[in-house]
Amino acid sequence: MDGIPAKKTISVIITIFFLMVMVSVFFPGKFALAKDKEIGPNEVQGKVTQFRTRAKKGTIVVKSDQTDKPYTFYVGWSIFYTPRYPGIGETIKVQYINDRGFLKATRVEIVPES
Repeated sequence: MDGIPAKKTISVIITIFFLMVMVSVFFPGKFALAKDKEIGPNEVQGKVTQFRTRAKKGTIVVKSDQTDKPYTFYVGWSIFYTPRYPGIGETIKVQYINDRGFLKATRVEIVPES
C-alpha cells in the first residue's frame, strides 16, 4: 500500500489540464474574463456624445469605453462636475444611482487625456 503510482498520477494531471485547455478553446465566452462589465458598480467611463442642460436639469449621453453601450444620465443642480462641465467628445467618469430605472448622475469627472 504505497499509494497511487507516479505515472498514473502524472497522466491524470495531464489529462485534466488538457481537458481544461480544450474547454477554454471551444467555449471562450464562458471561462474568459468578463469584458462586458463597467469599471465599477454604478460607475461608467466613456465619451460624451450628447450634453443637454436647461436651467437646472438635463441629460448626458455617454458611450461606454468598456462595453460600447450608450448610457443616458439625468443631471440636476446638485451634480458635482470635476473640474468643469464636460464637452462633447471628452472622456468622463460618471458615478450614478439607479432610481426606478432612471440613471441619475451624482458625480461627473473629466478624465485627462494621456
